[in-house]
Amino acid sequence: MIYAMSGKKKIPIGLGNTFAKCPMCGVLHPVDLPDLIMQTDGDLENVQVYCERCTQKRALAQAGAHRGKGVQTHG
Repeated sequence: MIYAMSGKKKIPIGLGNTFAKCPMCGVLHPVDLPDLIMQTDGDLENVQVYCERCTQKRALAQAGAHRGKGVQTHG
């Protein structure tokens, strides 16, 4: 078992009790710890995990930013 320490209190780290704070809206949301470790090569200190809603907002914003690029028109 792996633990996080808060003062003298040990908190077990497991699949069901690992959360991240969304850097965009601040909501606390669950994360898939094994997946996160694989995606970050184990570097969890500098990772930012967006909540599902903000992930969708960011995807829409990026799609809008790329709209029209690479489009050819014939005149």
